[in-house]
Amino acid sequence: MLGLNQANVIFLVLTVSSVTADGDFLYISKTRNASVDIVCESAKKEENLFAFSLTRKLLQSRQVLYFRKGSKAFINNSDDKDRITAQDKLDNHTVHLRISNLQGQDTDVYDCEFHYGDPPFDISVPGKMKFFIYVEDFSHEPCNCSSYLPLIYVISGAACLLGVMMVTFATIYCCKRPKRKPPQPMVPVYEEMTGVQPAKEKATKLQETNNFLLSKENYYEKPKSRQFPE
Repeated sequence: MLGLNQANVIFLVLTVSSVTADGDFLYISKTRNASVDIVCESAKKEENLFAFSLTRKLLQSRQVLYFRKGSKAFINNSDDKDRITAQDKLDNHTVHLRISNLQGQDTDVYDCEFHYGDPPFDISVPGKMKFFIYVEDFSHEPCNCSSYLPLIYVISGAACLLGVMMVTFATIYCCKRPKRKPPQPMVPVYEEMTGVQPAKEKATKLQETNNFLLSKENYYEKPKSRQFPE
């Protein structure tokens, strides 16, 4: 049993979709011993299509089958030979595949590739769709833990990428945020409107006024008559 529950599968689909840029994903959920039919169609129809291949991309990175136009399909894993059938319709740039007797270990991302040109200068064109096949299997088969390493790498990479994006966005936001000016001292509005001046200033002006009045009083004061001795 592969040990993936539905929540993990949904998270895995979202992670793979965000990390892989090319192609669209079709999520297919099946139960143990069921069959699945997929149709691979070339994303770009070039000239001289001569071969087709199906590969697994995530949990088990390996080629599943390969066949040339008009030839019998070559299936790499002996356990898959009686379970996988392919209908050669390469004239229409299309291949119909069926995988029967599904097991939990069949859970993976399947990628179609069409080969154009003349070897060794041929080019590979991906299919329009990538297929994420999830097989719900409750049997107690031994778990191949090494198959989880690509999954761990993908999830770790996606988490790191998300962290870098968040830090970048936060930095840009902080740099573009307008700087606040320092607060200006408050003006005594009431005193300004009513003409009331601070006490110290009033005392100073009052003292200046008194000094001015005293000086004028001394100026106009008559001089006293001088008395001479008899």
